[in-house]
Order: sequence, then C-alpha cells, then structure tokens
Amino acid sequence: TRSFLRGLDVLNLRRATTYPKATEYVAQMIDFVQKLLDKGVAYVADDGVYFDIDKFPEYGKLSHVDTEKVEKTERMMQDEYDKEAANDFALWKFATQEELDRGIYYESPWGRGRPGWHIECSVMSRCLMGDTIDIHAGGEDLTFPHHENEIAQTESLTGKTFVNHWLHVRFLTINGTKMSKSLGNYISFDDVLAKYSAEAFRYFYLSVHYRRPLDYTEESMKIAENSVARLGNTLDLIEGAMNQPDVNLDYTEKESTFIESVKELRGKFEAAMDDDLDTHGALDALHAMSGAINRYIDIGANKGVLTIAATTYLKLLNALGLYEKRAGGAGGITDDVISILADLREKLRLEKNYDLSDMIRDDLGKIGVVLSDTAEGARWKIEDS
Repeated sequence: TRSFLRGLDVLNLRRATTYPKATEYVAQMIDFVQKLLDKGVAYVADDGVYFDIDKFPEYGKLSHVDTEKVEKTERMMQDEYDKEAANDFALWKFATQEELDRGIYYESPWGRGRPGWHIECSVMSRCLMGDTIDIHAGGEDLTFPHHENEIAQTESLTGKTFVNHWLHVRFLTINGTKMSKSLGNYISFDDVLAKYSAEAFRYFYLSVHYRRPLDYTEESMKIAENSVARLGNTLDLIEGAMNQPDVNLDYTEKESTFIESVKELRGKFEAAMDDDLDTHGALDALHAMSGAINRYIDIGANKGVLTIAATTYLKLLNALGLYEKRAGGAGGITDDVISILADLREKLRLEKNYDLSDMIRDDLGKIGVVLSDTAEGARWKIEDS
C-alpha cells in the first residue's frame, strides 16, 4: 500500500478521499445479502448464498455477454460458481474446514463464512456514495463478471441505476506482450523512474486514449520524454520573456489574433476532454498552443497579453496534472504583470479610444480574465471556469 501511495504522489495523482477496507463493512454486506434473499433474487445453497441471475432480466447489459457461452474464469472456479446455474455468483461463501480451524470466518445468519468477490464493492460504494454513482472505472477484464455482477445485485436491491458512466481501461503491454514476471518482462515503477522523469511517465499514459491498448517500449518513453520537455520549454520561454525589459506595450491586431488563437485552442482542448476524456486530442491542442506562444514570444511579446495566454496554458497543463509544481496560474508568473494590460486599457479609455479599450476587455473575457471598472480604477480577476 505504501508503494502504491508513493507512486500516486510521484506521478501527481490526487489521492482518493477515503480508502475503505472491506473488513470494516462486513455487517453491511450481511444486511445487503439478507435483503436480496428477502426479495427472492438470491438463494441459499449447500456452500453459500448465491444470486440468481435469472431473476435479473437485464443481466449482461454492460458486457453484452451471452451467458450460454460463457466460460468460467479462474475466479469463478475458485468461488465454485457452478452451483445450481453456471453463472449464478456467490454473495456469501461458507467457510471451509481449514478456514474454520484457522478462525478465518465471519458469523452470519446462514453460517460462518466470508463475503463473495462482488458484494464488497457494491456495499462500500453504496455506503459512501449512495445508490447511484456517476463514474465507475476499472480494467477491461473486470467488465465481466465483476462489474456485471455489481450491477445485478445493486440494482436488484435499490431499483435504481447503479452507475451512470463506466470507464474501462485497456491493458498495458510491454513491447507488445503482456507484462509477467514469468516472461521476464516485468518493469517496476522505480525501474521506469530510474530512466525517465515522472512528467514523462504521466505523459506516456495520457498520450493514448484510455480505451485503446497502451504498449510500453523504450522508444515510446523517449518520445514521451521529448514531448513533455517541449511543453516545459514553453514555460521556460515564458519565464524568460517576463524577465526581459518591456519592449511591447501595444495591443494591436497581432495581440488580438494571438488571444483569439489561444481561446480557440482552449476550446479544442476542452472539446477533446469532453469527448470521453480524449487525452490524446487534448495533448494535440496543448502542443499547438505551445507553438503559438513560442511564436508570439519570438516576435516580441506584450507581457500583459503573454500572461493571459500563459495562465490559460498552465491551467490546461494542470488539468492533465502536468507541471503543477512550476506554477499554479497567473500568480505563479507574477500578479503584477497581468496588470500591465489592464493599465493599458485604462489609458485607452482616458484617451476616449473606446473601440480598442472594449476590444481588450472582450478579448480578455473570452479567455477567463474579467476586468471591472471601479471608482479606484480597473480591477481584474481570473475566473475558475
């Protein structure tokens, strides 16, 4: 567990709010099983309590499995899922004599034993998040039977939709082959980080849509390292430009066009993420924005305009968990610099150049920077949306 949590931190993955232990919810599991028995969708067999899939007409709606053709998995065999019907699954397993002798069991109304493989997840999620959860994720191998059985038992009890959105991740392979210690191709977390940065490792995972197979190779990691470095190089260029003397205090068509391109690329990023978390498409938009910022810096950047673009760029990087330690928004660059553009707009207003003044205000608003005119002068803030 410590190694897992350390990996989360190094890869900049936010920890869950809670990490429930199944052993702390056994009483709730027993209650859940009893209610299924009371509803007539479960039965007691000679070695445990089983869910009757014939009592759930929608069984198979997630995996679209043909229950007549299903071959029992190793997990099914271990839990002896062939009782009464080939695909009825265990809700509660009676303890074996060895388990009884060793004291490995829980008391229940049906006899000493342990919860089945699937009941734990349904009970803990219901206790912590209610009858319906928005997103349920897992590996592609869990679609059937695990997630299919979660649906059957939970919806039979509650009469409500169990999960609104299922996210099943494809397998990770090593040079086109399943990773296995027996094959000698097992690569540990630390093995990867001994060669490549954590940013590159995270980028590697983001570079392929989660519903597509991901193949780990040395070449793919080198590409990830170079790609994420290019995104980081733009941050270096931004910081360098901010430390240079002010050479451009104008807001011309060049600045307006640049801001518009940043807005457009932000839209493409968000559209990709809204399309079933298409992180590959989101990275394409980020690289395009990186190039646009680099080119704007090359021709002499207005620091106020550059700060607005940098704020957007950082926000999108951070949305993917990249370079969060570099900066956390405009304040990570400098709060003073963003005021340059607001001051320029105020000067234009005093000169009664309202067209250009309004254009600055509107263009800033398009990328989330709100300017407000007060008795003390112009104020600005960055919206979180």
